Parts: sequence; C-alpha cells; structure tokens
Amino acid sequence: MSDTVSHVACTWMVSVLLAVLLLVGTGCEEAVDPVLDTPEVFSLYGYLDPSSQRQAVRVFSIDGILENTRAEPLDAVVRTLNRRSGEEVIWRDSILTYDDRSIGHVFYADFMADHGTTYALSATRSDGQATTVEVYTPPDGVVEVDTIFSARSSVIVNLTWSNVPRVIQAEASYFVRVPFPDGSDTTTVRVDIQSGRVEQNSNGTWRVSIIPSADIAAVFSALQIRPGETPVFLDNIEVRAFVTSDDWVSAVGVFDPELLVQPGTFSNVQNGFGFVGGGYFDRFNLKLDRNAARNAGFSVD
Repeated sequence: MSDTVSHVACTWMVSVLLAVLLLVGTGCEEAVDPVLDTPEVFSLYGYLDPSSQRQAVRVFSIDGILENTRAEPLDAVVRTLNRRSGEEVIWRDSILTYDDRSIGHVFYADFMADHGTTYALSATRSDGQATTVEVYTPPDGVVEVDTIFSARSSVIVNLTWSNVPRVIQAEASYFVRVPFPDGSDTTTVRVDIQSGRVEQNSNGTWRVSIIPSADIAAVFSALQIRPGETPVFLDNIEVRAFVTSDDWVSAVGVFDPELLVQPGTFSNVQNGFGFVGGGYFDRFNLKLDRNAARNAGFSVD
C-alpha cells in the first residue's frame, strides 16, 4: 500500500465520527465486533472526497466473523458508478498489516469525485453476492466572513458556509512569523489548532466560529514561546470545515465510537454493515487587520 493511501486512511480520523468510519491506518486499533450467523456479505467504512484525487474505503469480509487474518487479496470486486455521467471505476485492493499483525483491506481508486453527485458503490463476491451503498457527494460550498468581533483580548471570527448539507467539524491553521535568534530575519511557521465551533443557522446555512484571542495560547505553547518574550506576527489563518452529505447523522444521537461501531447501529449499507458517505475539507483563508491581530495578542509590524 502506498504512503498516499496510508495517509488518506489515517487522516480520516478528524473527529470521533470519522474515527468510527475509519478503523484503518497505521497504529489504529481494530474495533469491529464479530458478526455471527448473518447473510450479509461485507462491511464498508469510508467516504468519497470530491477534493481528493484518490478515494479509499475499508472493506471487511463477513464470513461468520469479520476476517482480518489472511494476507491475501479479498474475494471482492469494488466499483463505483457515477449516476449522472455513467462512468464506472474499478477499485484496487491494498493489504495492510497492522502492529498487532492483523490484516486489513483498503480498496482505492484514483479519480476526482464530482461535487453534488450520487455514486453507487458496490463490493461483489465471486458468487455474485454484493454489498451496495448509494453515496451522495456534497456540493462545492460557498463561504464568506460573516462578522469579526474585535476588542482588547477578545477576537471572534464568524464564517458562514452555504450551499452545503452539513458541517460536522472545523479547525484552523495559524501562519505566524517569528524572528531568528539573531533578529536578522523571520521564519514562517504553521500551527494547527482544532478549535472551530460549528452550528447551523436558522436559514439552513452553517456558522463556523474561531476565537484567535483564545487560540493564541495554543500557538505560543506549540512554538514554546512565552508571551512577551518573543514577538509573534500573524500572517493569515486558514479555516477548514469538514462538509458532509446529509446522512452523516447518528441514529442514536451521539457519536460514541464504542456504540456506533456495533454492526447496524450507524449504517447506510445494503446487504452488509458500515457507513460510506460523502465529505471533504473546504478551506478559507482570512487575514485579520492590524487592530484585530493586536487585540488577539499577536505582535504587529
């Protein structure tokens, strides 16, 4: 399995929900309970990402139990059918061996999924039995800055995502400049902070809020800098919202991985178990003005 597939697999763990969907990646624990005496064929976990050129889905065979011990190709043909264009893609199997020596199968395909499109994804066994799922990829979102509240030691930025079914998580990256020890120049450093707050507005749009005046503490901590000792200049902030199809809703109302991983609890798969949705990280770059940056605690040139 290539480093790219492994990277895609591990970066799915962007939230508790994604950790439930993932169940793959180096160092990730196997947590799927056995399924006994069931006619279902496969369990599928993952999502189609219209922002990525490579798609990946974890596939488990259900043979009385979820088998994870044979380092050989899985008896499955995985394919997607674009319901709008009619394009069909056959996926490739990759075999992973985890730290506990268990075996996993991640099927992948190199194509850019279309926004706002329904795909039929199927995993078919050699006897013709198949597990299927209809996956809708969310449309390309429209994002704009709603409000920026700026006062001394209190800066709050609200952004609005529209034309998207759902936003389930947000995070921010702060691009800051710090001087060299000799003061001759500065270097730019990126600090990632999972601090965004998400809520749905009454008109159906989604609000993502970040608080630079609170995040600056994490920035100083990551840089191992004490406030007041070394200037930290803020260049820009990249806000990332994870946009999903509307079916990313837990039937039990909570995202408890121990509960949701039970077969059938959180599933949209036919003749099988698991969940395959549509989702992607949408990015927006913003730059605070000098006063807002100063009020948040950053230095200004």
